[in-house]
Amino acid sequence: MTLPDGWDAEEQARVKRLATKLRTDHATQIIAVRAPGRVNLIGEHTDYSGLPVLPVAIDRSTIVVAAANTTGEIEVTNADPAWPSRRFAIERQIPPYETGDWADYVKAAIQGVIDRFPTHALRGASIVVDGRVPPAAGLSSSSALTVSIAMAFMASNQLELDPLEAATMVARSERYVGTHGGGMDQAASIFGRRDHALFIEFDPLRVRAIKMPANAALVVADSRQIADKSGTVRAEYNRRVVECSLAARILGRALKLDGATILGDVVRAYPAWNAVELVEKLAATSPAQLGANLKDAANILGVTQNALDADLLGQGPTRIALDPTRPLEVLKRARHVLSETERVIHAATVLEAGRLDEMGTLMDASHQSLADDFECSTQRLDEIVECARRGGALGARLTGAGFGGSIVALCEVSNAAAVIESIDRGYYAKQYPGAAPENWRAVLHAGAGASVIDMRATA
Repeated sequence: MTLPDGWDAEEQARVKRLATKLRTDHATQIIAVRAPGRVNLIGEHTDYSGLPVLPVAIDRSTIVVAAANTTGEIEVTNADPAWPSRRFAIERQIPPYETGDWADYVKAAIQGVIDRFPTHALRGASIVVDGRVPPAAGLSSSSALTVSIAMAFMASNQLELDPLEAATMVARSERYVGTHGGGMDQAASIFGRRDHALFIEFDPLRVRAIKMPANAALVVADSRQIADKSGTVRAEYNRRVVECSLAARILGRALKLDGATILGDVVRAYPAWNAVELVEKLAATSPAQLGANLKDAANILGVTQNALDADLLGQGPTRIALDPTRPLEVLKRARHVLSETERVIHAATVLEAGRLDEMGTLMDASHQSLADDFECSTQRLDEIVECARRGGALGARLTGAGFGGSIVALCEVSNAAAVIESIDRGYYAKQYPGAAPENWRAVLHAGAGASVIDMRATA
């Protein structure tokens, strides 16, 4: 069998094992999908503001094998017994499980397809999942799962979408779990290209591949501090979505822009914009902090408190809940997002030119901004970043949403072992004395994006 780009020997063996399990159901067609995780080089917490990012798809994947059935149900089994099997009916609005259930990401993907094809009579499917993207590590295991499930479910029902539309659909579907994220992770998983980073822009979604310099290595290390966006981290993540949206609305009103709801709306209205001027404009228009009840924000915007509440926080099970005792940090969040956007644009240029020292400097500045202005770093992340730098990394930063998870360090290929040794000695040996950290850090490579295989049961 000829496989699409990206399927290595280990993944081929995985898909054959999973397909064998489904053949016992006498299926006439087997669909297999491979979807990678991602590591973001720079551009953190900018995508849900409609602003660019610079990730790579990684050589760690989730594989899904699916066989259509006539039961009208989804039956999903995980190769890892720690994640229990689930069965649920295909219906117009699928009710979620309790918060934190892994299969809610499966439901999210299925719901996304249902919403996109509301008049299509959809068949059920028996699905087996084998995920090798480390969970809750900031490497987007959740999006690798939702991308692979959505693509397998569509293929099982003879449905197709343009990749740009598929990425947009899956990004929207993940809001089912209550996280109001952007579209970076899904686009990176679908559009990944071997040995390339991806400069991704939004509204509309656009993706440009940038060749990774041959002498560049990416060391990714897991802090082992869980960053689960479907659980405890979700409230902090969503809070920052609200803070950024408030900043955009206030800036939009000050600049007489109609309908600005995200900072990307402001940036696109001013081609010659710069972060310093926009932050100064915001500071002249609004206090740095606003009350969580949105009363002061509503007064600034000239709208009712109830209308702003409904618009910003939403309704129903995915409504954002704000801690009423904490003020909303409007100025600091906007300063990070706008300065980070400038760094992303510059990073695309210097990476393409092979100027790794400059790329490293930008990554260092990104981490500092995430720690100071976005307040999503942690002591552990700061420590592991510092260890990477002491080992000779050109730059290092948290990657993913933060609040735990992983860091990414850029270094010369010849220096990757020294960076890893510094992390092992300075971080893992202190945090986990006596443990073997081999599975917690690695040199990861930019890999291919998601792909679908149509396997015949008799193959």
